[in-house]
Amino acid sequence: MKKLIILTISFWVLTSCSDEFLNLKPEQSVANEEALTNLEDYNSSITGVYNDLQSPDYYGRYFMLIPDVMADDVKQNSQANRAIDFAQYLVTIQNADARNMWTLMYRAINSLNEIINADITVDNSVQADKDHIVGEALALRGLIYFDLVRIYAQHYTFTADASHLGVPISLSFNPTNRPGRNSVKEVYDQVIDDMTTGISLMKNQSRSGTNTTLSKTAVKALLSRVYLYKEDWANAEATASEVIQDNTYALVSNANYMNLWNTNNTSESLFEIAMSAADNLGNNSLAALYLPQIFGDYLPSSDVTSLFEPNDVRLQTFFVDPLLSGNYAPYRLGKYPDVLGLNNVKVMRLAEVYLIRAEASARSGANTAGAQADYNTVQQRGVSDAPNTTLTGTDLLDAILLERRLELCFEGQRPWDLKRNKQAIVRTQCTSIICFIEYGNHAVIFPIPQAELDANPNIEPNPGFN
Repeated sequence: MKKLIILTISFWVLTSCSDEFLNLKPEQSVANEEALTNLEDYNSSITGVYNDLQSPDYYGRYFMLIPDVMADDVKQNSQANRAIDFAQYLVTIQNADARNMWTLMYRAINSLNEIINADITVDNSVQADKDHIVGEALALRGLIYFDLVRIYAQHYTFTADASHLGVPISLSFNPTNRPGRNSVKEVYDQVIDDMTTGISLMKNQSRSGTNTTLSKTAVKALLSRVYLYKEDWANAEATASEVIQDNTYALVSNANYMNLWNTNNTSESLFEIAMSAADNLGNNSLAALYLPQIFGDYLPSSDVTSLFEPNDVRLQTFFVDPLLSGNYAPYRLGKYPDVLGLNNVKVMRLAEVYLIRAEASARSGANTAGAQADYNTVQQRGVSDAPNTTLTGTDLLDAILLERRLELCFEGQRPWDLKRNKQAIVRTQCTSIICFIEYGNHAVIFPIPQAELDANPNIEPNPGFN
């Protein structure tokens, strides 16, 4: 059985460039009843999805890097060439990174659909284990659709009712299906449904016993992010509160802050993508594009580094490179310090959950004291002697958004915050050919790949791309 699965996936990979996920041929997908017959098959199949998340075409590199190089916290080094079309806003429908990411993410969704739709009976003694895996698969499908709709579509409130084009939703294998694009609202609805249903099926603890596979609480944290981006302040605040009140996780202390970045599975990490020597990303890792020992294509811009207080412990994530000069000096990024790429990629941290609740509370206006307290929690972890804030209203919200920028920089978050706040991208320390990108510009999202447009006549392209 396992040989059949491996051969089928291998054939899919070999043919995916011409057929793309949404137009798979019948022999490219194993029927559920053939592929998944017992709990071991479920485990093997979902492990394959986590392997997809590790890929350089997803969380292993480009999903974390490309959004940041498109925004204002990153400047390109003089010799930069990887992801350079995104940094310079020269992306076309032929772009390989946009195509590979689309293909990989829909391949993972196809694998998850097989798990979700499989109908097998297991012994009562392992029913809870099976339910957890199905819940985990639903949550992962929700995460991937959320990632897809952020990359290939404008943000939720780009139109008043989120009726603008999102991405196609495919929940089961159909070799004749040529789906069009669902609206952004429909995609968000599917994401929320997948995550909430997944939570209802999952155990409290992850299968692996670490933060490298999803736990129920980790999914709630991801869901709070979805609600925030949707501008559903009440649900964002309530869901973030469930995570914080769970008391399973705790912020890494000010004194031990760098443990966040040189240690895997810290107390603060709710979900991270495992990177080990066996994965062997090496020069294909995220670290390789920041560290001077490898490519060092991208550098932290003074646009963000200048915003930190002098005694902010988070400044330790930057280090001076004496070989840099002029506009490229002085800093390198040290959030991903292992030259072999063995640092796990942090997808969700407790600090972000505090900031989600702070922002949601500040925007709703219902709990100013709570928003202030959550802001203080994160800011004072960075700056230990910072006084408690007395800011209110717009001033408090601005402070929270600034804290998001400082806390989450270089974690693939910045452009989403700019877009959902309807702000332009302004690069003050600019080493690109493009230094200003107005809000709403088509180029802030990815093009639908040419291969998908060729294979599926029902899918509409993103406008403005050649």
